[in-house]
Amino acid sequence: MTTTQSSIASGMTRRGLLAGAAATAGTLALYGCSGNSGGTSGGKGTLTVAGQSDNLTQVFNPFLENTAQGLTYTSPGSGGFIYEPLVQINTVDIGHDLPWLAKSWRWSDGNKTLTLELQTGVKWTDGTAFSADDVVFTYTMLKQNAGLNLGGVAFATVTAPGPAQIVFTFDVPSEQLFTEVVSVPIVPKHIWSKVKNPTTYTDKNPVGTGPFKLSTFSAQSFLLVRNEDYWQPKAEITALRFVAYKDNQSMTNALVQGLADWGGTYIADADKTYLSRSKHNNYWAPLAGTDGIIPNLERWPLSDIAVRRAISLGVKRKQVGAATGSPPATSVTGLPMPAYTSQVSAQYKGVNFEEDTAKAEKTLTDAGYTKGGDGYYHKGGKRVEFSISFPSAYTDIASRVQVLVSQLKDIGIKLTVDTTTVNDINTITAKGNFDSTMGYPVNSAPRAFSYYYDTINPNLYYPIGKATPTYQNIERFQNAEAKALFTEYPKATTDAQRQQILDKIETIFVEELPWIPMFYWGSYGNWSTAKATGFPSPDNPYFSPVPNPVVALRLKPV
Repeated sequence: MTTTQSSIASGMTRRGLLAGAAATAGTLALYGCSGNSGGTSGGKGTLTVAGQSDNLTQVFNPFLENTAQGLTYTSPGSGGFIYEPLVQINTVDIGHDLPWLAKSWRWSDGNKTLTLELQTGVKWTDGTAFSADDVVFTYTMLKQNAGLNLGGVAFATVTAPGPAQIVFTFDVPSEQLFTEVVSVPIVPKHIWSKVKNPTTYTDKNPVGTGPFKLSTFSAQSFLLVRNEDYWQPKAEITALRFVAYKDNQSMTNALVQGLADWGGTYIADADKTYLSRSKHNNYWAPLAGTDGIIPNLERWPLSDIAVRRAISLGVKRKQVGAATGSPPATSVTGLPMPAYTSQVSAQYKGVNFEEDTAKAEKTLTDAGYTKGGDGYYHKGGKRVEFSISFPSAYTDIASRVQVLVSQLKDIGIKLTVDTTTVNDINTITAKGNFDSTMGYPVNSAPRAFSYYYDTINPNLYYPIGKATPTYQNIERFQNAEAKALFTEYPKATTDAQRQQILDKIETIFVEELPWIPMFYWGSYGNWSTAKATGFPSPDNPYFSPVPNPVVALRLKPV
């Protein structure tokens, strides 16, 4: 769904609300900009990144939402600049994840045991040696404090047979959960074990293993400086300054004015407004996912599949996507194309969404709906009307919704706008207090099964009013066959068996249309090469272009 990061460390991200901006609604969203002179970041070797926050506070606890730490977690699956994960998940070169604090791993016991070998010679920025004890402590803390485990990381046990080895055990085959498990940010046991309540711990002066560490902090920005004793070859850039802006528009203005060097946001008419301003400016959005209307399946009228099908037939996806420069969703499986072509069932290869307004209205009339004098369809004395909830700060979402309001009116369906705040949206959708929204509060791992697991797994169903703890299946989809398939998938032992199960899940998605794909989104990266080179690009797509430590370590100052 929308870009955004799936890093468990920064809390759950809202893809749809970020569509087009590698950021989070649950955390501080990063939006960068490059200028004619490479930005105004100051000293040589220092790059500036602009972020979104209307309340920047000095909180670097990597397990809490809406914190300064959130600005350091920007790339889907990528650990931050201060606290690092065991593995960096690659959402651009799918399947080529990067060893990080763990240098290797293997599954055994029918995919119920995961063993990881750790790097040696790693130190925390206070000089203390890093070891497997830190990893065991971190995961145990998550298991004991549900309020920190926003990623829903689940395992039976975690142990350290030696100072550089970690073993996870699971009650059931769990290879499909690999990306979620290994994305957790590791914190130092010698510091965090003394914290009385980690769910409220601010961690104002974080001690990490990452390539950067905190230097100075203010209400408007903070500076991370290079970790001179980093366990990998240290970064060649010397510092990163994160600057906070209150909303999308402010960040866009900053981008156009050249007030920063690197970031990740959708830019309207980028060729004219951004790229043309300097030969150094670059803009790339590698495909990352699919987005659209996420209905509450327990509220009429979207609980009626006839209405959902009519909407899917009646919308013009190209126009919806064009509102923010996003390509229209094509495959009826909902999987982003062409990245997932190999995992599409044979019966749906090349089968795309149909757009036919006349057929959309016939779908409604065949289901017993009649058009009233107000131009909208009615049934049982009720008008076919629903609202769509999203934060008012996200102007890109607002642009898409305005297109949908007009398109749905043309087929006799009334769509109203229900704006809220960035802080409230995830709570609203988690509890089911909405008619519809755009996008998911989680960003799936770059795997087809994970994509469906997060969005339509009936095993993750919670009744209205009870918050889904991991923000998955927020539309409250229920289907007995799907419930069994999601349980069987982890038990499969071959790729062929896994694909057979996936084929059946795709069929259920196509036939039930639990949510309505509209457009594809990318991890939008913006950067200037005036001060540094080495960023990923279409010619060198080694990782996501939004600010993240993997890229930072490859940058070379000009």
